[in-house]
Amino acid sequence: MKNNWRDKKSTVDRPLSTAGIGKLLFIALVLLLVACSQNKDSASHDQYTCPMHPAVVSGKPGLCPVCGMDLTRKDRQSKDVEFTEDLTKLLESPNETVVSSIKTIKAEYKGVSTNLEAQGIVTYDTRNIYTIPTRVGGRLEKVYLKYAFQHITKGQKIAEIYSPELITAQRELLYLLEHDAQNNEMIQSAKTKLALLGASELQIATLVQQKKVLNTFSVYSPYTGYLVMENNQAPSPSTSSTSGTVPGESMNAMSSSSTTANAISSSQSLQSTLLREGNYVSTGQTLFNVVNPSSLRIELNLPASQASTVKNGTRIHLDMGDGKETEAVVEFVQPFFTEGEAFVKLRVYPNKTEELHIGQLVKAKLDVKATESLWLPREAVLDLGLNQIVFIKEHGVLKPKKITIGTKAEGRIEIKQGITSSDEIAGNAQYLVDSESFIKVD
Repeated sequence: MKNNWRDKKSTVDRPLSTAGIGKLLFIALVLLLVACSQNKDSASHDQYTCPMHPAVVSGKPGLCPVCGMDLTRKDRQSKDVEFTEDLTKLLESPNETVVSSIKTIKAEYKGVSTNLEAQGIVTYDTRNIYTIPTRVGGRLEKVYLKYAFQHITKGQKIAEIYSPELITAQRELLYLLEHDAQNNEMIQSAKTKLALLGASELQIATLVQQKKVLNTFSVYSPYTGYLVMENNQAPSPSTSSTSGTVPGESMNAMSSSSTTANAISSSQSLQSTLLREGNYVSTGQTLFNVVNPSSLRIELNLPASQASTVKNGTRIHLDMGDGKETEAVVEFVQPFFTEGEAFVKLRVYPNKTEELHIGQLVKAKLDVKATESLWLPREAVLDLGLNQIVFIKEHGVLKPKKITIGTKAEGRIEIKQGITSSDEIAGNAQYLVDSESFIKVD
């Protein structure tokens, strides 16, 4: 028994062999090399910076040379994120695409009858504005028209003119009558010359009878009407009074421009004066302008977006403010825009003008035939001022698309160009933008 115990003890206390020690040393050396390489690699990639001064960067821990704070290690670069199709949609600019679950609709292709409303004013017909010119140059000895809008009747004496040319023509006629009375051809030619210079048949007959040269010749009005000055303009409907709005247009700016123009024209008309005694006139110069008050017309302003639906011959209902409506026909559509306005002017010539007066306001309703077109609810169209857009759904996202609109009726807007009936469109475009968004359209 003693021998066995001694054998076990000797086995336990026996020192490690050289081979075992070598293995342990090799393992320890490998672990040390791996740790050193990891530390070296970590140290080579780690960078330290100051929280208060990001410009300070160091490759090892330490203190900030500016403020003395401990440098902190920057976050190591993470693995690149893979951009999938869904992630790309979310990262796109919000002014180019919108991700939303808003309800979508499709444009309806149908015919919608519209009743357009317009406002206008009664004005005189410019086709019946007459001019009274002088046929001979000279000096006005007397003028019988003293103020603007003075009533004139046909045959009324309006001025007396002194002209050396007229005096010479009279003397030629009297000379022929006295020395060559048988020369009818020359005498008739002299009378014709006087008539071309503005002498009436009565004046020529008086000259032949009295055989006395007249120093002045009277000028008579060939028309009945009211005297208007050269800068007096016919009243026209103000753009600010027109019903309805036009997309992309500022009504206040239109009204301001119209008011300024009216003020300028009023100033000019005050500065202009009628011809007075002593004024010299040249051959062909206009003495006075006369307008016929019995020839009136109605001018209406219609927004440009609705002008394409109105043509010559369109039936119209006029309300003169007395509660009675009269029917008329649009006889002229202005083919161009006046500077500073985005309205088309319509001209209506009423049959009865006895109860109308210049400057009277008129309301009108136009019956427009139903036309087949694409229609959308008003809330589906976003008005950006110069452009109108809708949001079309493509591949799960909503993208803005520029469109061209037409008339508006029954809470709907006519779409002229930009979309098709198969496009899915956001039902309410107002939900897809905020107050600071700038929508980009192609």
